Amino acid sequence: MVLMSILSYRKNKKNADPKYHESLAHTVKDIILGVNHSDHSKDRKKAKKVVKALQNKTAAQGMIDVLKAMPDPDLIIPSVEVTEVVVVEEETTSTKPSKSSDKNNKESSIKKIKKEKVTIKPPSTSSIKLFQPPSDNISAYVYWWGYEIYVPQKCMGRLDQAQNVSNSFLGFIQIIAGNASAISPYFGLISAWVGLQFTVIKSQNVGHGVVLAATWVLPVAIVPRPWDAPLKEVKEV
Repeated sequence: MVLMSILSYRKNKKNADPKYHESLAHTVKDIILGVNHSDHSKDRKKAKKVVKALQNKTAAQGMIDVLKAMPDPDLIIPSVEVTEVVVVEEETTSTKPSKSSDKNNKESSIKKIKKEKVTIKPPSTSSIKLFQPPSDNISAYVYWWGYEIYVPQKCMGRLDQAQNVSNSFLGFIQIIAGNASAISPYFGLISAWVGLQFTVIKSQNVGHGVVLAATWVLPVAIVPRPWDAPLKEVKEV
């Protein structure tokens, strides 16, 4: 009994260690961005370690905090070749232009066709300074490291009164499907998890709602936390 208590203490202490979270977060980043290393067996061990840690609420929340604080990676989209065609107005000096003039016109047109390569990068999520999730409905936000679902107090009250929390949450989240297409395949699993863990989720609510977060490494390892975003006032009509 004493031995189990000691092992449990050591495990909890490790899961709460900021250095442990930072180390795992860097591994999560490498996995998401597809960084290849020479030692693949070592990478597999790291991946298993991350997946196991993500199943612990304390460790998972620590990793998410570190990932959120990281600068956005430079995701380079392959360059796109854009062809700009300039139409040249031909001067008609005669009703029947000669073949040589046609040839000259064609050559002048070809010279005026410009080709250039443009490298396009996705917008940085860190550039969004004013972040105010709505306080009257559920909203979801997708980042390079994972996603967050904001459940305001109004929706928490409705879920608390619902006979089937999973179905009610699924109805809420399906409304935002267009804005969160990346996580739409997980809507069913997320809703089922919310139904099973609603007591735990409610314990994180301090009066404004909760936030559900997960990484792309394990999208169904969801971590609830208290609402920590600015509140958006709802204007009454």
